[in-house]
Amino acid sequence: MVQNKSAVFLKFPSEFPIPGEHFAIQTKDLHVSLKNNEILARNLYFSLDPYMRGRMVDAPSYIPHFQLQKPMSGYGVAEIIESKNPAFPVGSLVSGMTGWEQYSVIPEQFTKLLRVLPKSARESKKIPLSAWVGVLGMP
Repeated sequence: MVQNKSAVFLKFPSEFPIPGEHFAIQTKDLHVSLKNNEILARNLYFSLDPYMRGRMVDAPSYIPHFQLQKPMSGYGVAEIIESKNPAFPVGSLVSGMTGWEQYSVIPEQFTKLLRVLPKSARESKKIPLSAWVGVLGMP
């Protein structure tokens, strides 16, 4: 059985978020049975951005707030390790919205928020993969 460590959003803070009270690292068993057009991604890099503080507020916004008791999410780079979606072959690298967890099952409706990175992204000696959550990342 594979363990999946994730940063889970626990409670909306009224002031500054406190680790352990508003979010925490949790480990759970990963049970995967992909449906058609779903993918399983191993997350490699996450982007920590200022807008994420606004996702910790239970109020209308241009972007939905984090869901309670669920892994936080944001922009990241991941490797596809299992796929039932022909647009995302196993071994390909993607960037886009992923969970703040080691492994994410990405449903079909959220795959439109991902883009497959060029093969040169993996092979580049000059540009690290982490650049895809920074200067190369946001379209």
